Amino acid sequence: MPLQQAGDPGPQTGVRTIFAFVEGQPVSAAADYLVLEVGGLGFRIFVPPSKIEELAAKPLVRLHIHMVVREDSINLYGFASEAELTAFRQLITVSGIGPKLGLAVLSTWEVNQLAQILASGDLKALTTVSGIGVKTAQRICLELKDKLKPTSSDESVGLLTNAEVALTGLGFRLNEVRPVLRGLARECSSVEELVRRALARLVGGER
Repeated sequence: MPLQQAGDPGPQTGVRTIFAFVEGQPVSAAADYLVLEVGGLGFRIFVPPSKIEELAAKPLVRLHIHMVVREDSINLYGFASEAELTAFRQLITVSGIGPKLGLAVLSTWEVNQLAQILASGDLKALTTVSGIGVKTAQRICLELKDKLKPTSSDESVGLLTNAEVALTGLGFRLNEVRPVLRGLARECSSVEELVRRALARLVGGER
């Protein structure tokens, strides 16, 4: 098997980037991007919005890069892991999924969660992402379910995914339910138990 060169996204996109990764100090952040200072230069790098706060708090950040070149812009998209980068590149091969929506998907679901959603054909979970309707969710499942595979058989991942869908369906924000669910997932044997206990914490009951 030929080696894949650094910065080469492989056959799924056919696009090369001159950056394999960028490592630098976060100096500013917005809703969907970080500015990393590298050797006196500031690189604006778009990242999944749910990761902004965590990344901006670190003294040094390394992001794996996908570059999009258009007539009027050159944009960098960065990911904390190669698995995230690969998932992003696969997502944007789907008709109707551009970089912004690809980031939104990875802001909502971790890579292994997304792989399990695709494997189970869970359209409801995919449509919790703003901008993804049923038809787009169907295309994502059809085109990527055999390409993006779960990297873990940990049952708690499936519990988390289903519980997150249930709680966001009740109106809770993902960024408030996710830390609660992660703290409880390994203590619960079913989605129902996990949702019940998470609700108790979210409304100020169980601690």
